[in-house]
Amino acid sequence: MTGIAMLLAGQARADDLPLSELAKPGADRILPMRSPVSDAARDTSAREAMCLMIESAARANDLPLEFFARVIWQESRFQPNAIGPVTRSGARAQGIAQFMPGTAAERRLLDPFDPVQALPKSAEFLRELRDQFGNLGLAAAAYNAGPRRVQEWLDGKGYMPGETRNYVSAITGATVEDWQATGRNGKMPARPQTSSCRELMALLRQAPNPFVAQLEARVKLGESKPWGVQLAAGFDRDRALMQYARAMIRLRSVVGDHDPNLLRSIFRSRGTRPFYQVRIGADTREEANGLCSQIHKAGQACLVLRNRGA
Repeated sequence: MTGIAMLLAGQARADDLPLSELAKPGADRILPMRSPVSDAARDTSAREAMCLMIESAARANDLPLEFFARVIWQESRFQPNAIGPVTRSGARAQGIAQFMPGTAAERRLLDPFDPVQALPKSAEFLRELRDQFGNLGLAAAAYNAGPRRVQEWLDGKGYMPGETRNYVSAITGATVEDWQATGRNGKMPARPQTSSCRELMALLRQAPNPFVAQLEARVKLGESKPWGVQLAAGFDRDRALMQYARAMIRLRSVVGDHDPNLLRSIFRSRGTRPFYQVRIGADTREEANGLCSQIHKAGQACLVLRNRGA
């Protein structure tokens, strides 16, 4: 890993967790940093380095800076040591650009956790996908879901995953159907122009998360059924919802269209901060146990609990 990559990895914050799960790739990969430089100076240096790399990779591959930065933001929240959830193949996406191991090998990317290597490879891949599918929106879809799945969807032989639909909308501001209708050489909808990568980073950090917004439209604050199967919990409301959203990527066929319940509690022993729990309601304990058993078989943790007031 390069010195810049180590600097970026060292400034990773718990408050900036990505849609994918974060984990350090190993003690031998990120060395402890011993420097008299202040946290503020280190953070500024890391952002400067990140912006230089993003701008350079986008320019070299004739990609709009905003588009490329938004792709990387959606993939990893700019975290070089991001690791995605386990896929059906047993592999995990890795690094700032979230390359799967097989794709990294195909792209001749030696270290996906090194942004100096990964960002140019990511921009190069997006450029090729844009050339293949004709516009940036379908390129983003193919980056997320894979080129074959996007081609099958265009040919009317497959479906576009909900995760990919949200992904494309978050990055481009348009739906995959909009991009399909636009055809070749379609452009992104107009957005307020940003003068620099650093300004864009600040805007991205303030932007609402589309996955959370979609869930909030369905979540009910409270308990509607006596029993619940808990899939996510935490003191951060949005993060708890994101945990649930990630779980639903693999559990949609098991859970179906059940709407989640968001419970809000105060544990006096832990102060006055509310604690949020996201559960799927069940009428009986047996029903909840059965659903949790299916969820366990799908590889996801869950907990059966009685809802308050039931």
